[in-house]
Amino acid sequence: MFNQTIKYTLLSLGILALSGCNQRTITIHPNENRQVQTPRVVYTQPSRPVIQEEILINRNPNLGSRVSSSVKNPSLGRTINSGNDNNSSHDDHYRNVDSEMEQDREVAPIPALIQRIAFPVEEYARLQKRGRSTVSGKIYLENSNSSEKIFGKKVKLYLNPVTSYSEQWYQESYLGGNKLTKADKRLYNYLKFTMSNESGSYNFFGVPRGEYYLVGTVKCAKECGFSEMKTVRLVQRISVGSGVTKVELMKNVP
Repeated sequence: MFNQTIKYTLLSLGILALSGCNQRTITIHPNENRQVQTPRVVYTQPSRPVIQEEILINRNPNLGSRVSSSVKNPSLGRTINSGNDNNSSHDDHYRNVDSEMEQDREVAPIPALIQRIAFPVEEYARLQKRGRSTVSGKIYLENSNSSEKIFGKKVKLYLNPVTSYSEQWYQESYLGGNKLTKADKRLYNYLKFTMSNESGSYNFFGVPRGEYYLVGTVKCAKECGFSEMKTVRLVQRISVGSGVTKVELMKNVP
């Protein structure tokens, strides 16, 4: 009985020794038999470039023509369909928006406001304020269709010396039709004023010799070919010498 127990013990030890010699080393790779969490992909829409809108002043040939943009539905920065998208609903939406913007441009154009240059003190200091010359004439409008003359009765006229300051006003405001910022109050020390009479005749006395802008306004309606009453501004550059300078300040209308 004892010998049989020893036999079974030795047999068990042999089996254990044999299994220990045949043991394998198993390496587990990270990508095998393991659940790997897929990283979340976030799609970021590329930022659009910032578009700045500019008002192009006085038809500057270097900048182009003045443009007006929509107030309610600005078109700047909007993505335009390239033509590869078959979604017709998007195309119809953009066509409707463009149509509304065209109407807005007609109703609410952007006005042009121009900053006046700095008042040229030294330039005005060289001007004479008193003289011995006279400027005389008539102020009137002439209907281009009927040749009728509409005289400016009891209207204010003034002489504005030609300087860089008044030249900007003449080019930008009178010829360009733009609005300038408020004029420097010192300008009024160099202007000369007068009133026309019932026949449109006027006279300036004690005018220094030099170059001036002669300015006046006349109100006119149907007789000038207008559908309603309008105020017409008349401006003419004149040269004043010694004695009397005769000037007819007139403009053809409509």
